[in-house]
Amino acid sequence: MSLDVTETSIGVQHFDAREGEQPQDTGWGSWLNRLDAALHWSHWTVGLRLDSAVYWRRPIDNPDYASLSPGTQAQIQLDNESRYTNSIYPAKLWATYSFPDVEVTAGDAYVQFGRGLTLSMRKIDELGIDTTLRGAKIHMEKDPFALTAVAGFGNPSRVDEATGRSLFPIHDLVEGDRALPLFGSDRVFGVEVQAGRGLPITLSSRVVHFSRCAPYAYDAGGNIVADFGQSPSAVTFGTCDATDTARWLGQLGSTTPGLSDHDITMIGESIEAPDLWGHGKIYVEVAGQEREGTSLLTRRHGEGNALYAAMSFDVRPVAATLEIKSNRNFYVVPAAVDPQRAGEFAIVAYSFLPPAETFNMIDTEGAGNFNACVDGGRLRVDGNVTPSFMVYAQGIYAESKSEQTSGACDALGRTVSSSPAASVHDVVWDGVAGFEWYYNDNLSHAFVWAGARDDATEDGNVAYREQHVEYSLAEYFGGPWSLEVQGRHRRRREANQNLEDWWIEGENYVALKFAPKWVFTQGFEYTTLAGQAPLYFNGAVLYKFTSSSNVRVSVGQQRGAFRCASGVCRYFPPFEGARTELTWRF
Repeated sequence: MSLDVTETSIGVQHFDAREGEQPQDTGWGSWLNRLDAALHWSHWTVGLRLDSAVYWRRPIDNPDYASLSPGTQAQIQLDNESRYTNSIYPAKLWATYSFPDVEVTAGDAYVQFGRGLTLSMRKIDELGIDTTLRGAKIHMEKDPFALTAVAGFGNPSRVDEATGRSLFPIHDLVEGDRALPLFGSDRVFGVEVQAGRGLPITLSSRVVHFSRCAPYAYDAGGNIVADFGQSPSAVTFGTCDATDTARWLGQLGSTTPGLSDHDITMIGESIEAPDLWGHGKIYVEVAGQEREGTSLLTRRHGEGNALYAAMSFDVRPVAATLEIKSNRNFYVVPAAVDPQRAGEFAIVAYSFLPPAETFNMIDTEGAGNFNACVDGGRLRVDGNVTPSFMVYAQGIYAESKSEQTSGACDALGRTVSSSPAASVHDVVWDGVAGFEWYYNDNLSHAFVWAGARDDATEDGNVAYREQHVEYSLAEYFGGPWSLEVQGRHRRRREANQNLEDWWIEGENYVALKFAPKWVFTQGFEYTTLAGQAPLYFNGAVLYKFTSSSNVRVSVGQQRGAFRCASGVCRYFPPFEGARTELTWRF
């Protein structure tokens, strides 16, 4: 029997507002704690993650609140409804039984079918996303076959560290100080069958059904019934009563495609050849989607389909990767989160569209539907000039009919828009080239790359343009000492931003390492985007007191920006303050 415990404790104090920051985003402090514990015994693992949050000096409690304008005060009051809520709750609970060829989990589990077109519930630490399925998961395999079946409820983490936003029910001032839920009862059922494991060809079939239900029952006056004694089943699991569900989905609105659909069915097939004569592999996945809801777009065009393919070849010293995608009226399945009151959680989704793009391309589409109606691909070629020096280049081409808010398509790819087709058809070119060089017995390296992107509609309107350069340099000095430098610098132009004019932005970070204990980091960021402060400085110290435990203290500023990881992007507001993070594993 063994017990693994990870304690993560984060303390943050935001300083008062500077240029580009809103009063509701500054001045507050927080302490977030995550306690992960897993008990292992024989074939069993039982786990718990207990999350807690404590806040102080909320904007509504700040000394200067009384001096603000009535409009700003009203905005802070409205915004504070779903922010800065002290809480403690079991974020994850699970018990797993593992035996050769069989694994059964009751409680929370991560799951992804194929490349995620039909189902993807995962963790992305860099963005603060942690979404599991709370229910049951069964995985069985006996070559050449495998079966995975899941059933349960969507369970994203309820607190956003960056903004203090939470998904707990609120008392809404606009609605007359009555309790309102922010997150629904999303039911998920899915099965994936694989055949051919260990053989030259693997085939997979999968089907997933999502049902959106109300998180609580409603009384005759439209108020939620949150008393466990009155409605124990609905308070615990929500209710699929048609009247209650319609009331809840009506609260979400139809701005985000698919958000108010009460039922969504996904089917998918894939074929994979993991070894092509020892020099490559190929993966192809197709998926279909059927949405049922009350919105006009869903009633008329509730079906969609998607194709994703990835092929790679390696004939030394050259390697090549080709990705292609073709999506028609195919949207990710968003979690049923109120977009008006908890917009930071709008990125939580139960499926994923592989972007076949670089982060430079997707971070400008963070809030849009670029991939819903798109055809395109990416080709990358790597070449080893020597064993320690590699050059590479990649090109991306895509045509989107859904990047513009007024654009969409049907299941056959035909444009669906009240605007002229040329005004909602975007054509995108993106290119990157660079090199990777290892030297000093591979203890030092230099990675440098640069690229450009052009995105414009067919009638000539510029949606986005960019030129950029990135680098990652590491120099080993001997003994425990090394120096690392990382940077990213961009020249950008985007529709409806900065008065349609160009701006520049970037960052540079320098880290001095004394292995294996200390890391000292200094960074600066900058931007000429209107409405933001031009310069940001910060510094940090990391101390590792064991091989798996550390404490990091940082003080300074960061600009507001989209940040991307694993093909998903979200916006982080500007930050100025101090942060301490302790990670202790034992």
